Amino acid sequence: MVDYSDTLAGQYCARLFADYGAAVMLVEGPEGSPIRRSAPFSRSGDSLPFFHFNSGKSSYVLDRGDPGARGQLDLILAAADVIVLPPEGNADEISQSNPNAIVVQPSSFGGDGPRADWQGPEIVLQALSGMMHNNGAADREPLFGTGNRAGVASGIGAYIGALVALYAREETGRGQVVRIDAAETAASMCFPYVMQYIYNGTTRQRTEQAVQAGQVLCRDGWVCIWIYNFRWHALLEALGLLELEHDERFADPANRRANWDALFSIFQSKVAEMAAEDLVEILQKAQVIAAKAYRPSELIRSRHLVERGYWETLDGRTILGAPFRLSATPRSLGSLAPRLGDANSHHEGSAHLPSEKAPLSGSGPKGRPLEGLRVIELTTAWAGPMAGRVLAYFGAESIHVEAPNRVNSWRLNKDEPNPINFPARQPGERWYDRSFLFNSQNVNKLSCILNLKTEEGRATLRRLVSVADVLICNFRPDTLKKLGLDYDALKAIKPDIIVAELPAFGTKGPMSGYAALGPTMEMAAGMSAMIGYPDGQPEVTGPSYLDPIGGFNAAAAILTALIHRQRSGEGQYVEVPQVEAAMHLIGPEILLASETGQDPAPNGNRVSFASPHDAFPARGEDQWIVIAALDEGQWQSLCRIMGRPELSADPRFSGLERRAVNEDELTRLIAAWTAGEQA
Repeated sequence: MVDYSDTLAGQYCARLFADYGAAVMLVEGPEGSPIRRSAPFSRSGDSLPFFHFNSGKSSYVLDRGDPGARGQLDLILAAADVIVLPPEGNADEISQSNPNAIVVQPSSFGGDGPRADWQGPEIVLQALSGMMHNNGAADREPLFGTGNRAGVASGIGAYIGALVALYAREETGRGQVVRIDAAETAASMCFPYVMQYIYNGTTRQRTEQAVQAGQVLCRDGWVCIWIYNFRWHALLEALGLLELEHDERFADPANRRANWDALFSIFQSKVAEMAAEDLVEILQKAQVIAAKAYRPSELIRSRHLVERGYWETLDGRTILGAPFRLSATPRSLGSLAPRLGDANSHHEGSAHLPSEKAPLSGSGPKGRPLEGLRVIELTTAWAGPMAGRVLAYFGAESIHVEAPNRVNSWRLNKDEPNPINFPARQPGERWYDRSFLFNSQNVNKLSCILNLKTEEGRATLRRLVSVADVLICNFRPDTLKKLGLDYDALKAIKPDIIVAELPAFGTKGPMSGYAALGPTMEMAAGMSAMIGYPDGQPEVTGPSYLDPIGGFNAAAAILTALIHRQRSGEGQYVEVPQVEAAMHLIGPEILLASETGQDPAPNGNRVSFASPHDAFPARGEDQWIVIAALDEGQWQSLCRIMGRPELSADPRFSGLERRAVNEDELTRLIAAWTAGEQA
């Protein structure tokens, strides 16, 4: 594999290939990939983003100014199964010259359309996705989140696309071009709520999460508590507050919502002196969803992660564990991020570059690439169904299995139908088929109702497994085993079956039995502790950011296993611990905190590498525009656009450091301008 990219998306895509056995060569210019100069930096001075996204690769330096560079590059590309390009690369030309290769091109906005030439920093991607408008307090600027999650998520998507193309190549004998845009990936993280608008013209507001979740500050950290109506009694019993059950302020869900602050004030008084992990354990034993907002520096010594053997050490340095675990083909990372040009010393001159691959034979395309594969889904809500949806989009036959008395929770079977979830706000006679939530993730699928608590239901599932290729389950760990349907049992029926489970915290470890949702997984992954307003509580981003990330990672893991099965005939067990997989999105920040013991303090949308970098009010109610000046040229352009060119020479704003010192005044000046503008 040749990684010729210069983006986090491209380099994470290639890193995943390196994790699971590919020989990956990173081709760089004489000054190295620009990611080598990206913050944050380790104590020894190297870029942690480069370290995290390029471990397992070799580095080959190619000087584009060298007359022989094109010939060398052609030789390198001719030997590749997969080629990852920068956004400006000519993917079609390279594909024509290398018809056997899979050519992957991640970008911010794609190669065409009105935004093709836009800059795509994370804050812009999150703003355009619809997700950012959901984040933060209703009376303040929305928050973009942390890290470069949209870019890295599109790297997972690029890996998925490349694997599907490799899978198809075994039949067709031909490569193809795979393109993925970070902006579209970011929008897909918010897709169900785009469906809400399409269905009935309503939009999700930043205040909506507070109707189910709240936070309390224990003696050593914040805890998020998720209150489902059907767990109200269990919550009060666990906290020793059963007297509140008869308090008219909290007697029913509507009253609780109206008195939410008063309720959490009582909770706060009760738990202030408790350890956060103790509170979470008490609540989880009562089947109440809760999570501590772990700071990144706490993750390195997490008892749960340590007991799971998550952290790895290579050449004296700590690296994050695998995003997903495969029983037959586990991750095997042979080296840390390469020194610039380390491959050149082994390949002096083009004669020693990898040899060109022999052409593949094939019979040509036959419909969509995964046609003929059958997937069984024992899933609910978002992550599991999304994994099945991704596979179904590529042609797999996905069968969504539900229990007669407990159907998919996104059909909204636990509560009275809320009109906001349905077309034209009308539940209709078949309301269970009309929810935008359920329909967003279950298109292109078949439906099957089975009672797996009966022998008849289990026997039917075994018959399905005998003619299936993949089974996906996002129930709690050990559920399949209790039903007699775990991997060993299913392998006895279908030896090459791939069984994928998506437990939030993994199948083993002290927290393995904990229930979770996207927001509480964001707390557990170390993200929320870095998101928020100064001196405020940790914040989560959007409806459930890590649910679709879990679906992406699960699809990637299953396709990795399918590629192995295609070549060997061997199935395997796949574990996708969603919190561990999500930690890779903020891997550089976690590694920095593990080195220094210090955590970034939440500071709204402000960052160390750009100023301004924030959301500013625009004309209209709750309208905002994000602006980020990543260098001096962009700052000067902003001054001209504002009609204030003199600001570029103002000593208060001369350079990034001075702008950061005077950012409050800078924000005031920009907000005064944007307030009269249409976003």
